[in-house]
Amino acid sequence: MDSKTVLILIGHSKIGDRIEGAFIRARFHVIRTDDSNQMVSLLKKENPDVMIIDWDLTNGTMLEITRVIRENCRKTGLVLLSKSKKATERIQALEEGADDCFQQPPEIDELVAKVKALVRRIDLVDHAPRRIHVKDISIDLDTHEVRKGNKLIDMTYTQFKLLYLLASKRDYVFTRDEILDKVWGENTYVTNRTVDVHVKRLREKLGEDKQPSKYIQTIHGLGYRFV
Repeated sequence: MDSKTVLILIGHSKIGDRIEGAFIRARFHVIRTDDSNQMVSLLKKENPDVMIIDWDLTNGTMLEITRVIRENCRKTGLVLLSKSKKATERIQALEEGADDCFQQPPEIDELVAKVKALVRRIDLVDHAPRRIHVKDISIDLDTHEVRKGNKLIDMTYTQFKLLYLLASKRDYVFTRDEILDKVWGENTYVTNRTVDVHVKRLREKLGEDKQPSKYIQTIHGLGYRFV
């Protein structure tokens, strides 16, 4: 794997030092800060491959960070660290567009392995066909933009990956397990419900609030397909 850049928002602590050291040993270029406002500036400047964010240090800037990712760094993966022991909160973070979520303090070897897997999935998308046209939907891998007709549709990176996967094999039925594996990888907290929620929001982004869907069809008992 070529050297990748990881931007880490974490405090000055032993666990922060261990995480930074682990990624340096894994041959990542590491940029670290404990200031959420500085992270937004670094995100725009550095365009990292992956961000690791301590949720407790965001100080209300999580929405701003997500907005910057969508507007400037569409290929950047997002991993959250949270002290919350509630699985529901970690699941919500995933449903809102995070690629992975770990309880603080994380198992560091697992964190590094998951980030490597995330980078590989992003690279696989980058080496896929550069543009897909299905019906009036256009999906552009170079700009990570989705258009319906001439209208640009705002999407999180996870929503983009899900749409690209479904549209890349039109009429093929993807099971929920296949979608989980190809979009999220091996993730402890992602469930079939997460897939259903993302499909629902994806349909809404495509302007559909009624069934049956013009684009994403539910195959009951199996999964979903783009028609």
